[in-house]
Amino acid sequence: MRRSTVAVVVCLGILAGAPMAGAHALLERSVPAGGAVLQHAPADVLMTFTETPEPSLSVVHVVDSIGRQVDRDGAQPVPGQPLELRVPLGPVPNGVYTVTWRTVSRVDGHVTGGAFAFGVGVSPGAAPPPSTTNPFPSPAAIASRWALYLGLSGLVGAAWVWTAAFKSPPAAGSLYPWLVWAVAFAGVMGLGAAQSADAGVSLGRLLSTPLGAALWWRFLPVVAAGVALAAGRLRPRLDRPALVAAGGLAVGSMLADVLAGHAAASSGPLRWPNIADQWIHFVSVGVWLGGLAALLVALGQTTTDAKAAAVRRFSTVAGVALGVTALTGVLRAVDEVGQWNALLTTDFGRLVIVKAALLLVLAVLGAFNRHRSIPTVLSTLRGLRRVGGAELAVAVAIFGITGVLTGLAPPRLIQQAAQTASAIAVDGSDFATSVRVHLEAAPGFPGENRFLVRIVDYDTGRPVTGARVSLRFEQPDRPAIGPSTLALARTADGVYEGQGTNLSLDGTWSIVAVIERGLQSTEVPFTVTARVRPEIVRTISAPGQPTLYGIDLSGGRILNTYLDPDKPGFNEVHATYIDANGHELPIPRLGAISVARPGEAPQMLPVRRFSAGHFIGDARLGPGDWHLEFTATARDGSVLQATLTVHL
Repeated sequence: MRRSTVAVVVCLGILAGAPMAGAHALLERSVPAGGAVLQHAPADVLMTFTETPEPSLSVVHVVDSIGRQVDRDGAQPVPGQPLELRVPLGPVPNGVYTVTWRTVSRVDGHVTGGAFAFGVGVSPGAAPPPSTTNPFPSPAAIASRWALYLGLSGLVGAAWVWTAAFKSPPAAGSLYPWLVWAVAFAGVMGLGAAQSADAGVSLGRLLSTPLGAALWWRFLPVVAAGVALAAGRLRPRLDRPALVAAGGLAVGSMLADVLAGHAAASSGPLRWPNIADQWIHFVSVGVWLGGLAALLVALGQTTTDAKAAAVRRFSTVAGVALGVTALTGVLRAVDEVGQWNALLTTDFGRLVIVKAALLLVLAVLGAFNRHRSIPTVLSTLRGLRRVGGAELAVAVAIFGITGVLTGLAPPRLIQQAAQTASAIAVDGSDFATSVRVHLEAAPGFPGENRFLVRIVDYDTGRPVTGARVSLRFEQPDRPAIGPSTLALARTADGVYEGQGTNLSLDGTWSIVAVIERGLQSTEVPFTVTARVRPEIVRTISAPGQPTLYGIDLSGGRILNTYLDPDKPGFNEVHATYIDANGHELPIPRLGAISVARPGEAPQMLPVRRFSAGHFIGDARLGPGDWHLEFTATARDGSVLQATLTVHL
């Protein structure tokens, strides 16, 4: 085999066509919630994760304020609820309790952990807020995945290029299929060892879990591909069918990897479209980049009519594969990132942008090869080999970034977990003590919230089923805001959920859970305080110009505001609302602006509209600190609130 074959394989090792990111079982919510104050001791701790944890590899401990363990029997699965773990508790007197957890994703073995505290009869007080750790994958895990993707991509590329682009398997690089098969075999073996080391268990114990089954489904097609290649080696007339079989088995192993990856961890109607998208993405990378590597190996250093024809056939198919790779990659990125602003505000999103830019460079190099290098292959292969080598070099950087992305939880999951980590959690019962109700509102800030209600029988603790449940909202301090109702849907026995903007403003709310069973109706009242969302304020100053403040709002929206002339005396307070795409956000009704000195009652400013989302309030402000509050209602009904303190 020529020295160039080894170089191609080394480059292809970075080109591995891996999924965007691995699965991460982050804590979505818990009962009791972090920071909750309970009037009665709970019988257990119920934890819900963003992705399915493996119970046998999960460790959860609950300790009191002096470090004494109060949990019994460890973490247990909840029948019919794969995302949940239940931890039974022993006697729990009044006090503060800390829950520490470490779990392994059943999807592909990533390890996460964290802690939160709750109080029984007392407030957790200075206990640390809920936290989650998401360790970066080990070098062994990254290297093993790269090797697996290298081998599978190489087998797919060799199978189609050497049997379809070429009329018969080329003589050059005859050991190449064996080399990429060996790398795939080493990759799947290394992946098992890395996952067992990361989980802190023996390989035998790992293989007895669903993670082990996923390893077997990757491993068996790879072994079968080796058997097919051996048959072709022993009987030359089977060489071509053997290559086709090896490529097909590699595609099957790719599917097994996708089914054990992040796309398969999603739920709902998009699960199978996500799986299909990721699988097509993986296969198209093998066809395009794996095929390019196989082509360069097969061409050798000399050109012939047959080689020129093979190059043209490859170019046609590779162009289609490149387009499919780009399209499916964009769809997966949108699913993982979740919101446009996360592309710029998270490390994951910024790396996705860099990766997309490098993919564009690859497309340009491919186009150059197609229009400049391929027409000259009858006379020389120098241009094709040089530009093809450049494509592989760019791909080294792309999959270096992919290796980092594999260890980062997608923004969509982080946001989902972070919202619930700050959830408001309260417990109550009806006057007749027939039911106990646990209510959560996440993230607990004004605007869109997800509401969860758990209802159990007061005496037996059994879930209440067959009920219609709704929430009624009122804000006693603001009678001008009328009551509203949110119907909840049953998601499990005794569990009801819904989403709405009923907590439209900060402050204290009266919420009543209405439970209807036949002709009987039960009401459980709660008092909930919607907290002011921690604001991110960006300041832009320029000599001689008013200071511009950019305040982050929900849904990726922004409020830009400034005072003109930004000096004591008469000022125009400008407020412009910007949507997630950077355009002015139309506000149907006049926005409100109030000002107040610290500790004084706010004064509403006369406000006039300047444009669809731009308002101006007139204020006479003396020297010192001023507190400004902005309120507007978008077309979708969401209330946009922001506060700002300025010094004149």
